[in-house]
Amino acid sequence: MLDPDWFGDVEAEREHFESLLDDVVVEGIDCTDEEIPDRVGSADLLLSHYTGVSAESMDATGCSVVSRYATGIDGIDIAAATDRGIRVTRVPHYCNDEVGMHALSLMLAFARGIPTYDAAAVDARWEFSDAAPLRPVSELTVGLLAFGNKGRATAEKALSLGFDVCAYDPYVEDATIEAEGVRPVGFETLLSTADILSIHAPLTDETEEMIDADAIARLHDDAIIINTARGDILDEDALLDALDDDRLRGAGLDVLQQEPPSAENPLLDRNDVLVTPHAAWYSTRTARILRRQGTEIAVEAYRGEDTEGIVNPDALDL
Repeated sequence: MLDPDWFGDVEAEREHFESLLDDVVVEGIDCTDEEIPDRVGSADLLLSHYTGVSAESMDATGCSVVSRYATGIDGIDIAAATDRGIRVTRVPHYCNDEVGMHALSLMLAFARGIPTYDAAAVDARWEFSDAAPLRPVSELTVGLLAFGNKGRATAEKALSLGFDVCAYDPYVEDATIEAEGVRPVGFETLLSTADILSIHAPLTDETEEMIDADAIARLHDDAIIINTARGDILDEDALLDALDDDRLRGAGLDVLQQEPPSAENPLLDRNDVLVTPHAAWYSTRTARILRRQGTEIAVEAYRGEDTEGIVNPDALDL
C-alpha cells in the first residue's frame, strides 16, 4: 500500500486481504512514484490513495493490479497498464452523497454571505449590509460542469432547496440530464448562465485547466466557483486575478493544484475563499466503505474477474 498514513495504518486492509487471499503480505510504504522502484521491490498489487503509478513503477514491481482508493484515476498511466495486461481499478459510487452535500454546503455559505459576515464580525462589524445584496436561492442558477454520479447527487440536493440547475456534459445524453429535472446546456451557456459554477468533472487532458482565465471571464461578476473535483481543472492564478478584480463573489475549494498547499498559497488568506482539505468524500460511512471495497475490488481484478471497478477491461484479455 502506497501512502499508508492516509488512514493512519493498514490494519483494516490487512484484515480484509487475509480474509480474501491465502499467504498474503500487506505492507505500507510511504513513497512517491519516483521512489517506488527502489523502495517497494516486487508486488502483485499496488494500492494507492493519491500516489501516481507510472509505467516505470509497474515494470519495477511486476504488479498485475494497480488499485486506486478513490474514484479519480489521475496520475496512473492507464495506457501503459493496459499494454502490460495490468488491471487498474477504482472505487466507484462510494461518496456521491458526501460530495454532493459538501458542494452544496460551500454553495450555501456564499449564497448566504457567511464568509463575509464572519470576517465582519471578527472586525467588530455587525451589519447585514456587509454581504448585501443576497438573492434567495430560488433566483440562483447552479451550473454543473459534468453530470456523472457526483454531479447528479449535487443536482438532486440543489433542486430540493429551490435552486435552478443546468449542466454541461458532452458525454451524457440530454434526455438523461432532463430526466433529473436539470437543463442541459452547452459550455458557453453554462458559463454565461451560472450564478454558481460547480465543478464535478474527472481530470483528463481535456479538462485540465478547463476553467481558465477565458472561461472565468465569461462568468458574471457576482458568480461563485465551487470545486470538489480535482484542483488542476481550475487555473488558480486566473481565479486569483478575478477575485482581486472583484469579478467573482468567491470560491469554495475542496481541491487545489498543489496538495497539501504551501503556507504561502494566497488562496488561504482570503475572506472570499473557503478551502477544505480534499475532504468532500469523507464521512465515517465512506471511510469504512472505501477500505473494504478497495481491497475487494483489487482482489477481484487480481483473480481476473470483470469487477465493476475495473478501469481498463481490455487488460483482462491480455
